[in-house]
Amino acid sequence: MLAAILTRDGFQLVDQPVPTPGPGQIRNRTVACGICEGDVYHYRMRGSLDHESLLGHEGIGVVDALGPDAQGFAVGDLVASLGGTYSAYYLTTPGACLPVPAGLDPTLALGEPVACCVHAAGRFGVRPGDRVAVVGCGFMGLICMQLARRQGAEHVCALEPIPWRREMARTLGADVTVDPQGVEGQRVAADLGEYDVVIEATGVPDALDLCGDLVKQHGRLIIVGYHQTQGGQRTVNMQQWNFKAIDIVNGHVRRHDEKMEAMRLGLDLLASGELTIAPLVTPYDLSQVAQAFHDLETRKPGLYKATLTMQA
Repeated sequence: MLAAILTRDGFQLVDQPVPTPGPGQIRNRTVACGICEGDVYHYRMRGSLDHESLLGHEGIGVVDALGPDAQGFAVGDLVASLGGTYSAYYLTTPGACLPVPAGLDPTLALGEPVACCVHAAGRFGVRPGDRVAVVGCGFMGLICMQLARRQGAEHVCALEPIPWRREMARTLGADVTVDPQGVEGQRVAADLGEYDVVIEATGVPDALDLCGDLVKQHGRLIIVGYHQTQGGQRTVNMQQWNFKAIDIVNGHVRRHDEKMEAMRLGLDLLASGELTIAPLVTPYDLSQVAQAFHDLETRKPGLYKATLTMQA
């Protein structure tokens, strides 16, 4: 099978044996695998790799084979997985897969990243009538924005320095969009007013500082961005956070059962049309993996989430 392996020199396409499912495992033929921003970070840092890597964890596939004692799915079932690789086939377990709802475009059944947003949304604390600010309008930020609106946010402000991302935020329902680049956070807050809930979806220090300025006293700051740069170390204004008496929520999830339930809800929202991601997803063939990562790294206009698809 064809697989894309990350090396110090970039991606190499190699032919590997098709894996055999072991006890309790299923093998999926890959339909698509989303590229996570975390994988883009590993790509940027590839020069320091000490071993070659087969990346990926946002799989969509068709069940191709069942190992001994694997139950719950049949060969031919279309599934979304908490797992998956940049390869033509991948192994997983039934407990990490959910059926793709009828009528949902298989290439849009990105259960894993949507589950991260849906689970975080369960901790937003948005109440009807709240003012919500979303800092960062990439794929995750725009999904979180839609979910906050669905929870009853009366006013949604999207803050994003890239113009085409601000335009997409308006298309998907933001009331106001703002370019915060080069403007002090307190000035932004003075111009916009403060917010009941502020969602950080960038993973960069300046955005986290801006969130502290935007959130009101006794408001909620939800950290959804994955903070990787500088070894994940951050300096925050604890005096400000203390004085405002804000709730700080780490919006990430590690409990498998909770993430699976969030994925189930997310797939249903996609199938019903209550959550829109079609304009945010761009497919690349697996053979174009290097181009996909280059485009993501350089912020190609209009590219939010790239998926690697497999030729039939």
